Amino acid sequence: MKISALRQPILLGSFAFGFLSFALPVYSKQLGANALEIGGLFSIFALTTALVRPVVGWAMDRWGAKPFFVVALTGYALTMTIFALSSALPLLYLARLVQGIASSFMWISAYTLATSLLPDGSRGKAVGSVDESSARGSLYGAFFGFALISTLPPENGWKLIFGSYAVLAVVGAWLAWQSVPAIRPTLDPQAASSHFEAGRLLRLMLIVGLTSASIAMLSPLLLIFLQDKFTTEVSTLALAYIPAALVSSFLPSRLGGLSDRFGRAPMMALGLVGSGVLSFFLPGLPSLVWLIALWTLEALGWSMASPAQEALVADLTGSDVRGRGYGLYTFAASLGATVGPLLGGWLYDGFGHAVPFYVNGAVLMMGAILVLLLLWRRGPGQ
Repeated sequence: MKISALRQPILLGSFAFGFLSFALPVYSKQLGANALEIGGLFSIFALTTALVRPVVGWAMDRWGAKPFFVVALTGYALTMTIFALSSALPLLYLARLVQGIASSFMWISAYTLATSLLPDGSRGKAVGSVDESSARGSLYGAFFGFALISTLPPENGWKLIFGSYAVLAVVGAWLAWQSVPAIRPTLDPQAASSHFEAGRLLRLMLIVGLTSASIAMLSPLLLIFLQDKFTTEVSTLALAYIPAALVSSFLPSRLGGLSDRFGRAPMMALGLVGSGVLSFFLPGLPSLVWLIALWTLEALGWSMASPAQEALVADLTGSDVRGRGYGLYTFAASLGATVGPLLGGWLYDGFGHAVPFYVNGAVLMMGAILVLLLLWRRGPGQ
């Protein structure tokens, strides 16, 4: 099986993500939510994934990845249906809860399948391909969503947009069922690979939890901050993000290969340093032109760093325990993302709008130092 069999289902299942990242804070604010309640929409998603992902990883090692991949896409279809019907804040919370469950199934299964399809020396490229497909779907879906929302009444546009996303996710689930063969767990103890570097994986989880919490501080606040600083037109801000979205949509599979060649830790550290520096500059940006440049540079850094981080999990785990490895890794990310939005809302409301950006910059710089101190082993793929 070629990794291309994963790409189209992931792309179709990801159509909602780009539009949702811009529209959810704005739509929930229109429904009367304050900064803390908006942060709660992000935290309930992250908390759900934190609770579910370790169980999914264990179950996947037992029953194989394909069923979980198909169920994830079906869950995304249900999520988008609930979003389409949401006219009050409680329904938005329900949609985010269901999305969290679907996401718990999605990324563990996708990364496990991807790293099983290419040789060990190409894992950075493999997981980069997964990230690239999701980003590309998010980009296409954002174009579609903003085109409709700008021409239709908001309530009707919201329903049509998310109803369409639901249909695409169903198509993605059907394609996955048809084209992704089952990769059965290895039942022969002599053939099984139970390699599991618990110490390095725990150190990676510590760093991922810390940096995920920091990055997640800005998720519910960034659009509101940019609206206050530059323009209230969400479509204008979305257009400003296009160069960065193009980088995320077409380069991760290529840049992910850099970690196969130069090592995982250096690429991770480079991405964290770059994102940290840019976070310091964000509150003082004088114009949208500078914002476009910053977003593009940040996307370039993460297109190198994220595949390296995800491929390292595969390096540290054998084929018969890889689901558990990704379950623990994504658990740490989800735990950080649960705390981050609430902390960001508290800092934003209580200490100044620029404070979360400065805190994020400092934490990411510290994360880069920890990567080099705790994870770096010289040599390719280390």
